[in-house]
Amino acid sequence: MTKESRLEALHRALLAEAGQPVLFGDLVRAVWGDEPPAGPLPALRSLVRRLRQSVEDEIVTDASGYRLVVRRPGPAQLPADLPDFVGREDELAALSSSDAPVLAITGPPGVGKTALAVRLAHRVRDRFPDGQLHVDLRGFATGPAVTVEQALGRFLRALGVPPANVPLDRDEQIELYRAKLRGRRVLVLLDNATGLSPLVPDVEGCKAIVTSRNELPEQTRLDVLADDEAGALLDRLKIDGTADDRAELIRLCANLPLALRIAGAHLADRHLPDYLAELRGDGRLDALEIEGDAAVRAAFALSCGALPADARRLFGLLSVHPGTDFGVRSAAVIGDLSTEDSTRLLDVLVRSGLVEQTGERFGMHDLVRLFASEQAGSGGPPALRRLLSFYLATARHAAELVSPAVRRLDPLPLDLEGREFATAAQAQAWLDSKRVVLVAAVQVAPHPFASHLADSLRGYLNYSAYRSDLGTVMAAGLASARESGDTAGETAMLNGLGHLHWMRGAFAEALESYGAALELSPSDLMRSALLNNMGLVKRETGDLSGALEDMEQARQVQHGDTTLYGTVLSNLGTVCGARGELRKAVAHFEEALRIWEVNGFQVKIAVTHEELGVAHIELGDFDGARRHLDAAWAGYQEAGMGESRPNVLANLADLARKTGDPQQERAWASRGLEQARKIGDVRAEVEVLIRLDELEAAVELADRINYPVGRRKAQLKLARHDPALAAELLRDVRDNGDLLLESKAVLALAEATGDAAVAQEALELAKAREQGAVVARAEAFLAAQPPANGGSTSS
Repeated sequence: MTKESRLEALHRALLAEAGQPVLFGDLVRAVWGDEPPAGPLPALRSLVRRLRQSVEDEIVTDASGYRLVVRRPGPAQLPADLPDFVGREDELAALSSSDAPVLAITGPPGVGKTALAVRLAHRVRDRFPDGQLHVDLRGFATGPAVTVEQALGRFLRALGVPPANVPLDRDEQIELYRAKLRGRRVLVLLDNATGLSPLVPDVEGCKAIVTSRNELPEQTRLDVLADDEAGALLDRLKIDGTADDRAELIRLCANLPLALRIAGAHLADRHLPDYLAELRGDGRLDALEIEGDAAVRAAFALSCGALPADARRLFGLLSVHPGTDFGVRSAAVIGDLSTEDSTRLLDVLVRSGLVEQTGERFGMHDLVRLFASEQAGSGGPPALRRLLSFYLATARHAAELVSPAVRRLDPLPLDLEGREFATAAQAQAWLDSKRVVLVAAVQVAPHPFASHLADSLRGYLNYSAYRSDLGTVMAAGLASARESGDTAGETAMLNGLGHLHWMRGAFAEALESYGAALELSPSDLMRSALLNNMGLVKRETGDLSGALEDMEQARQVQHGDTTLYGTVLSNLGTVCGARGELRKAVAHFEEALRIWEVNGFQVKIAVTHEELGVAHIELGDFDGARRHLDAAWAGYQEAGMGESRPNVLANLADLARKTGDPQQERAWASRGLEQARKIGDVRAEVEVLIRLDELEAAVELADRINYPVGRRKAQLKLARHDPALAAELLRDVRDNGDLLLESKAVLALAEATGDAAVAQEALELAKAREQGAVVARAEAFLAAQPPANGGSTSS
């Protein structure tokens, strides 16, 4: 067979059993038949590596074979097509036949840009089998616009990138976005853009449709509907009348689709001549400066004026909602209504044409929302306060379930109670569904709602890896707190920004933010939390002495907060472990474990068992390590987190290797790799790749995510057969003060060079730090060396 046909044969064999592991031997036979190569498994591994680069499907390594996971269907985000769309056939024909990578549709508000763009997207969607992306950028809305970073984050997640893998840097987001689109045919619909942006794919095979009120290159500029097209729209809206009356309605609505639709909804049960008489009135002349607003305002004023008083009131108040759409419950809070009344009045507003309904969600055109805001009057600020009170109360309760260990600002007195949830899963689901609205709410909220809502969202956005949103809410909350002189709020926001910088690997900026917060900190508990965080950053940068000093001070400063005290103890244990002080690490972990057990913190119990398991592996106490790692795994399973903790599988694989069970090692590691990729835990992916001996891949991935400890662990294995790499690794370990790896790096140099004196140095280092596993390996190496004189005897 040719190399190409071997790839095809391998792909066919895996595809035939998609989702199921195919044994190594079966794959070798499928590829090479009765003439396997001399080294079938290395040859198969090489072929699999090439296949992974040539297909989109995921190929997972299992204990006894490989498993193919078929690529999921692409995103399908297009809004529903308008059933009453008419006209624009010339524009549709030209746009749908264009080969241009960007189709720009521009024009004044209300002229039907979005309707045309959506119709066009549905017409050409079959040409883009890999999916369609859509975002309303809100470039001309009264509330906050969607930033390029926020939109890129949403697109990347829709393209299969786990939240934790979405870069924080805008240029890196753009690069990854285009990389995910490369080789695919994807349609991107960008509605209400202020201009062209990096959201335009600029990738062969992909196309963007962009709508804007602004002038754009190579644009299709929409004018109002032609008379015959406007007449066809009236037919679709079932508006009867004489030819003259219909023509006058079209003229008074300035041939604008939005105005005609609002008028059509208003005319559902009215006589056209009566409506025309009202439309001719002076109210139509009360125009805004935006082109076309006179017609829309006239239709709006009549429809609004015909509403019952309670529906008219709710219509005006709905303009305070910060998101693109809203539900029945949010509308009830805004209007201070029961759910039943909210449902009834929304139905009235939908029938009037002023509110649009899609499924269970409701929204308003930007112009209609602007007009609604003029009707809100003095009721607007109280309505916004009610909504923010509801969102803040609900978000805080949800966050306490989802991220209970995060310290938060003291709660505000609120006008309303929020929703309550029975489980963390329910709370997470609500936060996921409301995330976009909550981020927008922080940006429009007055003080102190902005900083308190940002603070409530901080832990959720952090743990869920919505980093762009975290940056947005922290910046908005910080500005609000500083403007109002709220020291506690400013401290909390600086703490959140410190977390964000830490996740980005911007350690200097993280320490700067934490340090600024520490100077402002109003309480010992917050000072302790900040010192703990600073210690963690210093641990990451290799400043273990600084980390130890900060964490010891954090332990002394805090008073009476059990959760914080236990957290500091656990982190102290990790620092002591990195310093090679394994007995101290175990003592800290055991004290923390007692705290968690007394307080019933199930997840923290499991985490601490895992930390103890790792420490006992280093000590060479494999029975103790197994006891703790088994307890950790059982605890995660009991807490429903078994699928989200792949790192414990890497540690179980490590223990299996050290106890001489390579088959179990590979089974644990293969399972860990699958879970790490499934949830986007890239650090855990590095760890399990090391256990699977995929060392080059582990080094590359560790460098890409700025994970030097993972890189060194992978290089440690490679260095055993490469003296130059072993010497370079040892310098790196010592330069960065990684004392736990030092003895291992020295032993790797000994193994690479066969130098017994270097092995003796490794043995002494390992004994001093009680690294029993390294001691055993160093002693085995030395025992295998011939005597110094080469073992010869005289005759």
